[in-house]
Amino acid sequence: MTKALTLIAICILAIIHQASAKAPIKFGKVDIEDLKMTVYEPDTSATAVVLCKYGYFNGNTYSFTTVTRVKILKKAGVSLSEFSFPGKEDMQVRGKVFNLENGEIVEERLKSESIFKLKITDDYYRMKVALPNIKVGSIYDIETSQQLLPSEFAFQREIPVKYCQLDLDPTNEIEYRKRARGFIGIQSDGPNTFFMDSVPAFKQEPYMDSRENYIAKFEFDILSVSFPGFYRGFTTSWEAVNKRLRSSTHFGGALTNGVGALNTLKKEIEDKYSDPYDKMVAAYEAIKQIKWNEVESLFSTEDHLGGVFKDKKGNSADINMMLYQLLQKLEIPALPLAISTRENGMLHQFYPSLEKLNYMLVRAKIGDKEYLLDATEELMPVDMVPLRCLNKNGRLINNESGKWIDLRTDKKDKSTLIFNLELNENLEAEGSMQCAKFDYSAYDFRKKYKNYASENEFLEAMETEHPGLRIKSFALTNVDSIYKEVRETYQVKVSNVAQKVGDMIMINPFLFEREENNPFKLEERKYPVDFAYKTEKTVLSNLTIPDGYVFETIPKPARIVLPEKAGAVLVAYSVMGNRLSVTYKFTIDKTVFLPEEYALLKQLFALMIEKQAEPVVIKKNADAASL
Repeated sequence: MTKALTLIAICILAIIHQASAKAPIKFGKVDIEDLKMTVYEPDTSATAVVLCKYGYFNGNTYSFTTVTRVKILKKAGVSLSEFSFPGKEDMQVRGKVFNLENGEIVEERLKSESIFKLKITDDYYRMKVALPNIKVGSIYDIETSQQLLPSEFAFQREIPVKYCQLDLDPTNEIEYRKRARGFIGIQSDGPNTFFMDSVPAFKQEPYMDSRENYIAKFEFDILSVSFPGFYRGFTTSWEAVNKRLRSSTHFGGALTNGVGALNTLKKEIEDKYSDPYDKMVAAYEAIKQIKWNEVESLFSTEDHLGGVFKDKKGNSADINMMLYQLLQKLEIPALPLAISTRENGMLHQFYPSLEKLNYMLVRAKIGDKEYLLDATEELMPVDMVPLRCLNKNGRLINNESGKWIDLRTDKKDKSTLIFNLELNENLEAEGSMQCAKFDYSAYDFRKKYKNYASENEFLEAMETEHPGLRIKSFALTNVDSIYKEVRETYQVKVSNVAQKVGDMIMINPFLFEREENNPFKLEERKYPVDFAYKTEKTVLSNLTIPDGYVFETIPKPARIVLPEKAGAVLVAYSVMGNRLSVTYKFTIDKTVFLPEEYALLKQLFALMIEKQAEPVVIKKNADAASL
């Protein structure tokens, strides 16, 4: 909410409302028995437990206060003493840490210098807290207070919650929408008190989009604020959200306050390119020279982007708004696209929410083709967006009512690996290994490779990761050409490719590209599997065995395809003389699998692992052995 809205709330503090139910917790008052506790019996694996969480919306002051008490049970839980959360400029934070020493409770207050406020926009901050002297056995209280309602109140966390309660005083002056989320029901005690007992820890599962879509919580949206002589509406519809963003100083204002320095870039691009697509790519690459400060935001830092352009650094909205302006100057149709990132949770078409939006992309259009653009990642080509942005759908913000845009991508995690190896009498394989990486596979490689100080450091890490591998030479192509596939070529020697058992030799033709662990271990799954993008992995393995040896056992070929070709595993073998060729392909051609589809998906991964584990068996030719 804006500062003006805070002032409105202050102006109506005198209005009297009914008191809420009794608070189940008082800040700073701990029970010595809780300090003595070493294990949380309902979940003995818990590293920490929320003993109590209490939220209260005060109808007299229009303020919202949350008190949370956490007990640290294991060393891994100590990290929970450092955390961050969103807040407004007026948010107040206080904390206390309690330890038991020689049978006495020792208290330590959270110091103001351990509370950090990171300004995102004029009325939105990221609060960071580092509590003192936290160790196994500690309890800490943290209390936050702010005007009006928060965007959400969570009853469930990544650690178990013993008890959680929310009290909401009734008010006629603030109209808001409250919607329940999650897979566990929230109980109520009358119309204004909500609670949950013994809430289990939320367990993150492999290939899950965001826990925010599944934890038990309330999400709030303020629809209107009114008192005698004043009324202001907010997020009653997505059309209203569109209008509010257009009129916002740090959204619509920043988009339209032109940056004069962009005119120079415009001229340079127009002098060099005539094709609209080439102009778009050039604009995208030019704006990427502004460094992203790692802050994800829907709103600009300032109402004018000139300072960001000069400093060559800004948040995600600053950068993408500047890209929007440059595309407009180049007469390439473009509009801002407001989204919720994957970590922030999905948008819902029937529940309009400004609070749920936390990021901005640019939608450009050339002819009939649409492009989603995000200029924050220097290694990302123009036709891809980061994983954090692949979150079902977003809202195109235009001069009308706005519209929904599908955020799904056709780009894949795609790679092709080719082995050409010869096995010698010492059971060592020598030869070449070539790999081509495309789309998200190429992006991930470039990002990983850039983190190494040198090529030698990268190769040493690879040899360490794959025991038995020795890299004799290496060539890398297109690592700096982000619009092309990355190509790696290795000359290698692998010492552990084969295993001798009696007079038989077992060889795994997949070498270190084998998948050994199935990510899907649960018998049943409550939540959808979300891969974000499709997968296509191809391995071509050519292995020549020494003279005097023959193939004793070749695994059977396999072709497993999920319904509607949502995923598949293909393995084929062919032998010509003393040369074995293996063709393997694994595809996931659908990004989201519902819980009822989980069993087949799990089976597909199990069969993939099973086929990759099957060895080729060779032995000495009896005729050769007798000579």
